[in-house]
Amino acid sequence: MKKNLFRSFFFVFLSAILAVSCSLNYLKGENSEDTIPEFSFKNADYTKYESSKKNVRLNAAELEQYKSDNAIFAKNAEFETYEKDGKLQTSGRCELISANTKNEVYTLYGNILLNLKKQNMKISADSLNFNKKTEQITSGKNSEVQLTKDDITMTGYGFSASGVSKSFSFIDRVEGTIQTSDDATESDEAAEDEVPDEDE
Repeated sequence: MKKNLFRSFFFVFLSAILAVSCSLNYLKGENSEDTIPEFSFKNADYTKYESSKKNVRLNAAELEQYKSDNAIFAKNAEFETYEKDGKLQTSGRCELISANTKNEVYTLYGNILLNLKKQNMKISADSLNFNKKTEQITSGKNSEVQLTKDDITMTGYGFSASGVSKSFSFIDRVEGTIQTSDDATESDEAAEDEVPDEDE
């Protein structure tokens, strides 16, 4: 039987990136129900509702849904998650996504860009885990992440962020810049000093 494109792709990633977790058991047999998608779509727009309110929206070039473990795989995906009151919680995009819709756990790969509305935070990375229920975002300890929040831009490894405590941290190789109003004023003054005198 022809191997499933997404399932093979994810097996390679999960073998290489030990820090990333996923709900699916890739050791099951090739003919197992878990290895065959219940639905497969191209240019798909998927929306999940909870208590008659939009909970998740996912648009993807290719999308597969698995019945046995509430898993969805999507390629070249754009997505949005919503809070219980219907307000937009998170938006973003990535090359590949694995979503466990029951546990609301999402694993993202490739050119990731996340926009966390409530935290006024933007995150870019190559691999991330996002738990919607706990509002936690984590990366592997060897995965580089760039974060922009207000006037702060930081890059580091071993990233974690909490939407509950509104805090974030890196565990290794952190560097960044902080733009303050004084810095902006000094930069403007320096630029004015460099303007040549027209009489000269």
